[in-house]
Amino acid sequence: MKGFKIAIYSFLVSASLWSCIPAYTAYPKEYNRAKADFPKQKAFVVNKELKKEFEILKHSDIYEIVEDSTHAAKIRLHPMLTRTPPCGNPMIGSMLTVGLLPSGFPYDISYSYDVAENSTTKNYQYKLQVYQSLWLFNIFRLGRTFSKQSGKALLGNYIASNK
Repeated sequence: MKGFKIAIYSFLVSASLWSCIPAYTAYPKEYNRAKADFPKQKAFVVNKELKKEFEILKHSDIYEIVEDSTHAAKIRLHPMLTRTPPCGNPMIGSMLTVGLLPSGFPYDISYSYDVAENSTTKNYQYKLQVYQSLWLFNIFRLGRTFSKQSGKALLGNYIASNK
């Protein structure tokens, strides 16, 4: 009987956590429709071990990432700094209602990298905004991962800063 109660409580807790499916959105919203319709520079990323930062740069589609560094600009990524609200209270509603009540969580990201080409180095710094939504119906938005939406925010910032 005691094992049955533990199994039921475990099931309820896991169901409430599983039902809150995350999806991400780049902000401002017009960055979600940004397209890289400009000639892309070939670039070699020097420090691919910064996996999150590398995935964001790759999903931004700003550069044509190549594996050979001989005829390409060299990009050195810097560790990104992610700021979120100090507590997770906005998520409690989604967990208690088994994902039927949507909740959101903003991410402010400081993203920077250096591009070295022809003995000159230029630093790029961007403030990216990505919003995480927890909701049961995000199951229909499964492709909206953190790295893809952060890449869209990076592309949108890049286009806006080069106008």
